[in-house]
Amino acid sequence: MKEKTKKEKQGHARLFELAGARKNKLTLACLLSVLSSAARIVPFFTIYGVVVELLAHYTAPAEADQGKILALCAITFGAALVYGVCAYASSAISHTAAYEIIYELRLQLMEKLSRISSGYFTGTTQGAIKKIVSDDSDQIEAFLAHHLCEIAAAIATPVFTLLYLFFMDWRLALVTLLPICISLWMLSSCLRQPDKAALQAELHDAQERMQGTVVEYIHGMSVVKVFNRTLSAFRRYEGDLNHFTDVVERTARANARPMGAYYAFFGAQLLFLLPAALLLIPTADSYLDFLPVILLFFLVGGGLKEPLENMMQMVILSSRILEGVRRMDNILRQPEPDQEGTGNPTAFDVEFSNVEFAYTKGIPVVDHVSFRLPQGTVTGLVGPSGGGKSTLAQLLLRFYEPQAGSIRIGGVDIRDIPPDRLADLVAYVFQDSVLFTDTIENNIRMGNTAATMAEVEQAAKNAGIHEVIQALPKGYQTVVGRDNAYLSGGEKQRLAIARVFLKDAPIVILDEATAYADAENEAKIQAAFAKLARNKTVLMIAHRLKTVERADQLLVMERGRLVGAGTHEKLLDSCATYQKLVEANQRRDRWSIGKGVVRA
Repeated sequence: MKEKTKKEKQGHARLFELAGARKNKLTLACLLSVLSSAARIVPFFTIYGVVVELLAHYTAPAEADQGKILALCAITFGAALVYGVCAYASSAISHTAAYEIIYELRLQLMEKLSRISSGYFTGTTQGAIKKIVSDDSDQIEAFLAHHLCEIAAAIATPVFTLLYLFFMDWRLALVTLLPICISLWMLSSCLRQPDKAALQAELHDAQERMQGTVVEYIHGMSVVKVFNRTLSAFRRYEGDLNHFTDVVERTARANARPMGAYYAFFGAQLLFLLPAALLLIPTADSYLDFLPVILLFFLVGGGLKEPLENMMQMVILSSRILEGVRRMDNILRQPEPDQEGTGNPTAFDVEFSNVEFAYTKGIPVVDHVSFRLPQGTVTGLVGPSGGGKSTLAQLLLRFYEPQAGSIRIGGVDIRDIPPDRLADLVAYVFQDSVLFTDTIENNIRMGNTAATMAEVEQAAKNAGIHEVIQALPKGYQTVVGRDNAYLSGGEKQRLAIARVFLKDAPIVILDEATAYADAENEAKIQAAFAKLARNKTVLMIAHRLKTVERADQLLVMERGRLVGAGTHEKLLDSCATYQKLVEANQRRDRWSIGKGVVRA
């Protein structure tokens, strides 16, 4: 018998599922909020009791029951005390639970982002991810810390009040309830319309695109300034901003009439109560008894607007929050590489066998590629830009999954190797190294957090960066980007290489690692590479052919296909693409400027 697939929860059910073990705290906070709301309305009824007692003896006030009046005053004081204690406890508990939930949820999101395929980031902007992890989670925290208890109180207060009002006079209670029912019907009709839900989704999409473009605009600010362009020149930002404004305006226009009618009826209790009271007065058994009842309805009936209005605002807000939850789930439910592999290679040769991969269906970036990197050798990977070189390296790291073929390390398919073990086997030096706003030591320790300080320094010496670090204001404790410490592109690259030295992985990938280095730094980086490559399987992606001419073998990629393999001398004789690359490199080396004339 087939097991039923567990249905994934949506909406509020999913939000409370994310709350996990904190649901009990949230429940207790809501109960305390309900109790505080009950205590809050007690003074209205004690005032009614005092008014009844005084009116019963309006001709002889001295005969009023002083004990009863004092008792009602004591109840009022007690209710105020209960309200204050319960409201404070509810707020404290809900805030604690909300902070714990958001803390854990953000950890889940960041851990998930570190595990899922890098293909997710190709189609998602930084601004969109920032909005989900930061802005949407902040809204959820506010909802759990404040609005959830407010909704509980907003529901409880009218319920308690209306029950009491029905007990006092069911006819006036119905009149009080009538405008509320009409306004709620209008609101629910508005919220149920599919186009309103579509507008909410479009609003989130527009905001994500705008934030993503803002991040890109900030990153490109130097280019904008260099070319003296105005903000309007950054067309995509202007377009996204205008689109967001348009969606907000369309949302406001679409909701204007139903929300206007909703607010008009929602606060109309007194408008209905006054004529109803005038009609009922002649039928009352006692004018003296009925007058306090009318006064109570005027006093309490009009007060129903505030809690119900709060509840409706929270309902409207929750639609935006639930859209944020849905987008978080889009991250949390992303597929990730199999974590259950048991493969553990003991050899470190690398083999690509008939590998295929495409970012966009039908447009192959890697097309039936097969080659082998023998253990302990250096392989240069060259070819025109866009040939698929970096993609091959990223496939080895399982940044992406090949659509066909296999990749093996020591004869073991990388899909059978646990991701943590694969990460230990392969070290990667990117062409654009990323340093974190942390100490130099901690940036290097990313290669091996358990390393001793002596090992960290030795790694820096091997990378040729130790002397530069020593000259910084606080040495290895200098925070990158602070403490008046700024590293050049070549120095950052050598710091990244120090990480790889410290990691001491048997397989090393160097992706255009000297692309942004000046001549002096390039020489130092090349010297570091020579040390790094000893007894390791190295794949070196390069545009400057001189850096890989002496490699044990060269692989030539063009338009996703492997068009040549062999030594430098062999490829000069047999591979037309390699010949063109060599000629292009020679022309580049002869390029010069003299007396206003460019020579090549």
